[in-house]
Amino acid sequence: MTPTSDGNADEPIPLGLEKKSRTKIVFLLGSFVFVVYNLLDSFEMTYPNATSPPLQRELTLQKDLFPNVVSPSNPTRLTPNMAKLWFASHADEQKYEVPTDIEWIKNYGGLTANGGVRYLTNRTWIQTRGKQGNCAGALPVFNWIMKQVIENDGCLMLAYGELIHIHREKDFVNEQGKFIDDDIDLWASPGTLAHVATLERQLNSKFGWTMRCFIHDGKVVLVQIVATCGHTVSFKAGKSKSSQPGIEVYPMFTIPRQGKETQHDVVKDIWQGTQFPEPVMFPAKEMALKSRGMKEPLDLQIPNQPLKLMECLYGNWKVPSAKHAGIKVVC
Repeated sequence: MTPTSDGNADEPIPLGLEKKSRTKIVFLLGSFVFVVYNLLDSFEMTYPNATSPPLQRELTLQKDLFPNVVSPSNPTRLTPNMAKLWFASHADEQKYEVPTDIEWIKNYGGLTANGGVRYLTNRTWIQTRGKQGNCAGALPVFNWIMKQVIENDGCLMLAYGELIHIHREKDFVNEQGKFIDDDIDLWASPGTLAHVATLERQLNSKFGWTMRCFIHDGKVVLVQIVATCGHTVSFKAGKSKSSQPGIEVYPMFTIPRQGKETQHDVVKDIWQGTQFPEPVMFPAKEMALKSRGMKEPLDLQIPNQPLKLMECLYGNWKVPSAKHAGIKVVC
């Protein structure tokens, strides 16, 4: 309907408007254009010759759905009937759920993604940005992510091979500056996993990196952070490849002890299926590492009893070996 000079919407605007009324119409028209522009901005935009990420809003973390349900000393603890935790990407208008249902987490066998892999960035942009080259290195990206997590009191701990390297080689890279491992393994609490996902657009613009989410039963069970340079977009579950070692984020959850079933609550990495007594993992420790690959020290988080954890997973971890951590190991 057409607004009138006195604010009513049912009468036509008379000719010969006074200056005040004309000003009001200009204001209303300007407001209308602003609203339409913002509505268009909420949809994914694809540019064949894009040199920057497509128009998209920041990923939205639904913090209000996850209030006061985790312990500060152990942010992976679950309670019965927890509210759902999810983050939404306007790049594909999808909601991504982080599991919080205790029974589902207990029963999920790991290493499967019946929902395939979803990227949080437009495919065209990934391919275009990758061809441009000059993506940031893995350590600067990892260091930046850790700073965001620590500033927000999150939990993102070193896992598996990286835990060995900081204790054995005292670094992630060798004397030649090359990565010892082919990726950086991390364990994340449910809230931190969602928080890291909200950083994806900044990873695009600052570093030329993107994210892949592995989905099972509609839930995120693994996140891979990967450089677009040298990366071929694939929607199949598997190891990501690019010009830089990737960063793999494994969701972990604490399952409450039931009766005499276990002596302690159990912390479970749901993708690998490994399980640890809670005191081995929490409270987490913080440490600073001076790496050959970085000018500034890396701020890290590690499990509470890393030596005991590594002995369980690898046996004699002090001797270099091609042995990987076993699947579904119970420590």
